[in-house]
Amino acid sequence: MDDIIAKPTDKILNANKLLKPELVVGAGDMEKLKVAAHFGADSIYCGASDFSLRSRGKNFSRDELRLASDYLHKLGIKIYITVNAIIHQDRLEELDDYLLFLDSINADAVIFSDMAVLASSRRLKIKPKMHLSTQASAANSRAIEFYRANGVSRVNLARECSLAEIEKMPRFDDISIEAFIHGAMCMSYSGRCLLSNFLASRGANDGACAQACRWKYFVSEEKRPGEYMEIVENFEGEGSYIFNSRDLMALDLLPQLYAAGVSAFKIEGRIKGPHYTGLVTRAYRAAFDAFYKALADGTEFKASSDIYEALASVSNRGYISGFYLNKITRADHNYQSSDYIKTYRLVGMVKSRVSQDEYLISVKNNITAGRAYEFVTPGAIFSADISMMKTAEGEIKPKASNPNEVVISVSPGGVPALCEFDLIRERNCD
Repeated sequence: MDDIIAKPTDKILNANKLLKPELVVGAGDMEKLKVAAHFGADSIYCGASDFSLRSRGKNFSRDELRLASDYLHKLGIKIYITVNAIIHQDRLEELDDYLLFLDSINADAVIFSDMAVLASSRRLKIKPKMHLSTQASAANSRAIEFYRANGVSRVNLARECSLAEIEKMPRFDDISIEAFIHGAMCMSYSGRCLLSNFLASRGANDGACAQACRWKYFVSEEKRPGEYMEIVENFEGEGSYIFNSRDLMALDLLPQLYAAGVSAFKIEGRIKGPHYTGLVTRAYRAAFDAFYKALADGTEFKASSDIYEALASVSNRGYISGFYLNKITRADHNYQSSDYIKTYRLVGMVKSRVSQDEYLISVKNNITAGRAYEFVTPGAIFSADISMMKTAEGEIKPKASNPNEVVISVSPGGVPALCEFDLIRERNCD
C-alpha cells in the first residue's frame, strides 16, 4: 500500500518531521471553553443541545457557537462541533440546516458517528472537516480505510482498542488518529448504551444519558415483593455499584500511543466544571510540551510529579489505564460508591485586574477574607492570603457566599499577577 506513511516511531529519528501531539479538550459552555483556551488547549470540542451526546448539559446556543468560533480562531485554537447523536428520520432536514450553520461559522471540524451526517456533509459540500466519533466504534484498519476513502480526516478510535492493536494499524498521510487519554469511562461498548433508555426513558445515544451505570443496584426476588437484597461480591461492603467504572488516565502511555500513530489526544468532560477543565488542561499542556521537547532532544520523557498531583486534585472516580494494556477487570470498577473523589473545590475565578493587587472575582463557592487560598495560573500554582474583599460599590465584605456574586479581592503583594480565567481554589474539608 503505497499511501501508507511511516509510523511516528520512524519520524522520531528526524526532528524536522516531528508531529506535535494535539491536546483536544471538551467544553460544555462558553465559560469552560474560555478556561480551556486559557490553560492551553490546542483545539476544543463543544456542541449545542441539538445532535450532541451531552444534550442535557448547559451547552451552547447557535449565537454562542458563532462567538466561540470567532473567539478561538483569534487565539489560533481550533473548534470542533459535536454532531454525534443518532439521527432519526424526522430530523434529516433539521440536520442539513444545522450543518449549513456550522459551515457558516467556520467550524474546523464536525464530530459525527451517524453516516447520515457524513452523507449530508458531502451532499451539502460544507467546508468543516469530518471527524469520526468514538461512538462509531472504529477498532480496525479496514474501518479506518473505509472512512478515509469517504472523506473523513480523523478517526477517534473505539475506547476498547488496546495499545497492541493500535500499534498494528497502518498509517495514512491524509487521515489522523485520535484517542482518549483522560476522563470518564462507560460500561457499554464505546458508549452505545440502552440502560438509560430502559431505566429513565432518557436516550444515551440521543444525548440524554442518565448515567444509570453509576446507580446502586439491588436484587428483588419475584415472590418477595418489596424486599431488596444488596448485590455483593465475596468480600464485605462491595458489589452494589456493579457497572461503575473508574476514570481513564493514560498519561503514562503518551509515548507509546504517540509512537503507535496517535496524534490527537482527547480529554473527556464537557459536563464537568471549570476547575476540572482548567486543571486537567493545564496538566496535559505541561506534559505534552515536555514530551515534545524530549522527542526533539532525543531524551526520555517522564511527566513531573506536580502533573500527577494536579490530576489527582480534580474530581475523579479513581484512575485506570482503560483498555490500553489489559481488558477491564474487577479492579477497574468501583463497587463501593459512585461518588467522586474531590480533594479541592473551586471558590472563584478572576475576571479582571482592578489595580496592583486588586482583582474582580466571580465567586463560585464560599470565600472568607483573611484566609489562604490556592491560585491556579497557566504558569504556576501558588498559595496566597485574600486579605480583604469588597463589593464593586466598595462595601467591605468579610465573606462572599453567593454563587456568581462578583467581589473585589485584594491579593497580597509579591505574588505573580493574575489574569482573566485564573482559578482560586481551596482544599475540600467537607
